[in-house]
Amino acid sequence: MSLSMTKDANPSTAAVAKKSLSHFAIGKVLAVLIGITTLLLLVRSLSRDDYGVYITLFAAFEILQLAASPGAYAIAFRYLPELRPAGGGVGLQALVHRVTAYRIGTLVLCGAALYIAAPALADLAGAAYTTNVVRLFALMLCFEGTARFIDVQFESLLQQGRAQASALLRNGSKLVGLLLVGGAGQHEVSLEMWLSIEVATSALGAVVSTGLLLHYGSKRGREAVAQTLHMPAMARQLRFSVPTYFSQVLYLLTGTEMVKLLVSRLLGVQAIAAFGFASALSATIQKYLPSYLLIGWVRPLFISARSGGRSTADLVNLAGTVIKINVLMLAPITTALLVAGEPLLALLSGGRMTDGIGYLYFFVFLLFIQSIRAVISLLGFTMEIGSGGLVATVVSVVGIALGVAGYPSFGVWSLCGGLVVSELSWGAVMAGYLKASGMSFRLPLFSLAKFAAAIALSAATLHALGIERLASGGLLGLCCALAAAVAVCLALCAALRPFSSDERSLINKLLPVKVFVW
Repeated sequence: MSLSMTKDANPSTAAVAKKSLSHFAIGKVLAVLIGITTLLLLVRSLSRDDYGVYITLFAAFEILQLAASPGAYAIAFRYLPELRPAGGGVGLQALVHRVTAYRIGTLVLCGAALYIAAPALADLAGAAYTTNVVRLFALMLCFEGTARFIDVQFESLLQQGRAQASALLRNGSKLVGLLLVGGAGQHEVSLEMWLSIEVATSALGAVVSTGLLLHYGSKRGREAVAQTLHMPAMARQLRFSVPTYFSQVLYLLTGTEMVKLLVSRLLGVQAIAAFGFASALSATIQKYLPSYLLIGWVRPLFISARSGGRSTADLVNLAGTVIKINVLMLAPITTALLVAGEPLLALLSGGRMTDGIGYLYFFVFLLFIQSIRAVISLLGFTMEIGSGGLVATVVSVVGIALGVAGYPSFGVWSLCGGLVVSELSWGAVMAGYLKASGMSFRLPLFSLAKFAAAIALSAATLHALGIERLASGGLLGLCCALAAAVAVCLALCAALRPFSSDERSLINKLLPVKVFVW
């Protein structure tokens, strides 16, 4: 995260990173507004059955879009950041073109197979799924999958301006389409209509993203005319990307997306609606928290620093700082939900998904664990540990197995417990592989305990003052209760000082105003 950490790799990296961070911050502020507005309008615009079907389709999308292109994400995450500062302009351009063509080709093959088999798949899935819905899903897979992958490449190249422009165009146009068709949540929208909007806007986004990528590639090519071709050996790429790919797919097949599919199959689309909405809210928190999103900005800096000879101890310390930033942002959100979760969920869902409050508490708790996993995964990519990630993921399958085994007795909560076991077992095994590679990873346990104390004390104090009754007294009361929860939690965190003085100084250097006091 430190800008100075990359100076050994390339003297211009610090300037590029800081410019990228500014684009990142501006883009994500807008993305927060668009993402949350779309989520809240969609749950009001689709019927509960259609929303349940959409949640199931989206879970299948997350699995298929990754599985369709073996190794592509691993290569983009690991080798594009390495080539960007290493003077490999020609090699970088060649790798970008090859991996993009490969990604588009495999997505088209997967989408075509789904499109052709749509009637049979619709019959297999059940009455709620039509042939047109499956075919629209196949088209969305091709277009959205392409656009997302190009965004990932831009992030790996520290081109956050292009990444944010592409994502904002795509997601902003979806919101506009939903507003026009649904009358700002006043009219019910059919699932086919919403998927048609997704297909059209994703296609637009894919075209624009590809154009931005070609422009970037031609610019780098002109700058690198005199450079020789430099690219990591194919054997090295395969040695890392193949096991990483299998671990990524296996993780999705035994993670939250698979649990959604299981809940939909076992309990039906009515049950998955509340479960899926709670999951979508937590995913929105995860996706749009600035601290969590910093991982996409930090990854190329870590890899550049590692290539430049930075010590593993420095990287571990920086990883601990990233974890603390994640938890700092999650702590007031958790406090707010503990104080006013039920009225907030009723407001957000328009009263439709109030039975999902228990699931929401669970998913926010899971976010704490997943944020740690994300940082450990970042270190694994930095150290180029591919086989270790695969072994850790195989071991973590025990979690979903235990969840399925306990389902007859404990229902959906057994599957939820399985997710927790899966995340913890993966982290433990991966930490062992990091240690074997020379990186002794350790959690900042004392600081995490301070955050836990701040959450517990804040929630207990506000409950003692009766703030939860204020939250149930209308919109104004709810807003006041949420503001009080956030303010009290942040104030207690500031008093407990979970960050060291060096960390505060480092973070303040990245901010336009030195306001970081935690």
